[in-house]
Amino acid sequence: MMQDIKEVFWSNVNWHRENKGLFWTDLVQGSAPNARNKTANITLNKVQKIAEDLGISDYAILFESWEE
Repeated sequence: MMQDIKEVFWSNVNWHRENKGLFWTDLVQGSAPNARNKTANITLNKVQKIAEDLGISDYAILFESWEE
């Protein structure tokens, strides 16, 4: 079953966030519960800011699904 694009994005953000030792609030402020639940809406501006905060230059990797 294919994952929802928001679920893929927030799962990847979570992986990078944990590896960098960041908190959800470091990335999304008040949207932390929705981000944690992988239900927060995303905009290109938000994607770009989160990628910058994570030190990612090519934010396309945040949309790659690792599910087979």
